[in-house]
Amino acid sequence: MNIYISIPKGEIRETFLNSENVAFLETLGTLTWNDSCEYLTGDQLRDQLVDIDVLVCGWGTPCLTDEVLSKANRLKLVAYVAGSVANVVSDAMYNRGIRIVCGNEAFARSVAEAAVAYMLCARRYIPFYSSYIQEHGWKSPVNYGRALNDQTVGIVGYGSISRYLLELLRPFHVKIKLYSSHMTEEQASALGVEKASLEEIFSTCKVISLHCARNAKNYHMINERLLRMMQNEAVLINTARGDIIDEEALIRVAREGKIRAMLDVFEEEPLPMNNGLRGLDNVILMPHCGGPTYDKRCDAARLVLDDILRLQQGLPLQNEVSAVRAATMTH
Repeated sequence: MNIYISIPKGEIRETFLNSENVAFLETLGTLTWNDSCEYLTGDQLRDQLVDIDVLVCGWGTPCLTDEVLSKANRLKLVAYVAGSVANVVSDAMYNRGIRIVCGNEAFARSVAEAAVAYMLCARRYIPFYSSYIQEHGWKSPVNYGRALNDQTVGIVGYGSISRYLLELLRPFHVKIKLYSSHMTEEQASALGVEKASLEEIFSTCKVISLHCARNAKNYHMINERLLRMMQNEAVLINTARGDIIDEEALIRVAREGKIRAMLDVFEEEPLPMNNGLRGLDNVILMPHCGGPTYDKRCDAARLVLDDILRLQQGLPLQNEVSAVRAATMTH
């Protein structure tokens, strides 16, 4: 089996394909590497796919169009070590019978963990207290900390991340309201949650966590009307994508001081220095690092490498993404 690794040299490749993963790859076939420090263009990738059976790739991979695949005479599997494959797959790929697997499950677990960490951080005012003790010696005379235990948590969107998040939230004995356009009330009840509208979630939940895909339908789904429904001191967590929220509306509402937000993603990244979210005491900013953490990138890669072995053995692939599922993933 001929395997081509298109991920360029550097830190990203080293964190996904650590020495253990490389050693495992070497047991699966003959490896050819992208030896440059640059992502390949579509034309460059096309020329590397001659007589290749498996493509191992990640962020920066061009869409696998008919043109890119025109020389892929033997390609059977794309092993995508990162999360969403929406920008990589194409009808041409699926029509050729080329299958794709991804590390989305490892990404989802890590982002769910981050969401809980952000909830606790925001509810307990950790950044505020940390800064206060550095500058003033001890705690503030006003106690701002609030609990996560026994609160009502709203989750917007249901997918892999939300599934893991529900598990992680159980020890906190929270009541969960879930908004999902494709979930029935019976399915929600089976998960132990209450199906709710966006309006109900934003008007009744002390913590609201966004986990929907970025697509045209969800663009600015969280608008000023919803933001103004939030209760005093309610917290909005976003680990999904920045443009799900109307950012300018959030800036206006946040400046009034009623609500709080903890944001890991933004409409423009890196976040511009003149962005209005900066400098707001009630907005906590993180640089799009919800997941996977560096130590878990190799786990995401191992998921897809194991599927290469399953392909060789004629076994079902555990992390395969169908065309239908790919269409629901974040673009």
